[in-house]
Parts: sequence; C-alpha cells; structure tokens
Amino acid sequence: MRVLLTCLGIVGCVLPSVIKAEEHHLSWLIQPNVCVAERANEPCTFTLSVEIHNNKQQTYCVYLSQLSEQRLFCSTQRQLQRKLSLTIDNKASLLLKNSLGVTVSEQTLRVKSTQRRTRFRVNSPWSLF
Repeated sequence: MRVLLTCLGIVGCVLPSVIKAEEHHLSWLIQPNVCVAERANEPCTFTLSVEIHNNKQQTYCVYLSQLSEQRLFCSTQRQLQRKLSLTIDNKASLLLKNSLGVTVSEQTLRVKSTQRRTRFRVNSPWSLF
C-alpha cells in the first residue's frame, strides 16, 4: 500500500508537465540527450535532432539553459525538424517556450565521459610472505 501511494505521488509530480505541454498543443522529441566526452569535467560538443509538433500553429521558441538562457530559434511551423550543434558543460537543458515566454517543456542534456573515475591497484598492498 505504501509503495502504491509513493508511486502515485511520483506520477502526480510527473504528469503536470506533460499535461501542461498538451494544453499548449506542443510536443517535441530530442535525440540524443547525452553527449560523450573523453575526459570528465570537460565541455562536450555534439549534434542533436529536434522534432517539434505544433498542432495550433502558434509561435514557440527553443532555448539552451546552462548558466543563463540562450535563445536558439523561434518558429510557427506545424512540424519542424532541425539539427543543432551544441557545446555543453556538465548539465544543461533545452527549454520549449510559448509566445508568452512560459516554459511548456524541458529536456535535460547530460555529459558522460569515457575516462574512468578511479584507478585500480595492480598489486595488492600486502602479501603473506
């Protein structure tokens, strides 16, 4: 019973953002949302695909949010597919805003590195003999 109530609480937190986007008749798909860098804590450059469906043909804008918000583009097209080349730090977000500047949807972008965080010891620090 407790698990069910917890799950309902989590779903309740997730649903308002989805309903909010559907109220504005805007939906989007962003791929990929993870950038792979060679080293940890290094800026990462990658190309992502943005697909937006605008059922009411209203004005919307896409922003990149890191330390501050930067407008990438605005449009009124019903269906839009665009490739964006971005350089991001550890964590960034893409925001979809309507003509009033209200954030309708948000997608988090993450940076992962191929470098291992810890080094493993080759020899054990002690011996029996």
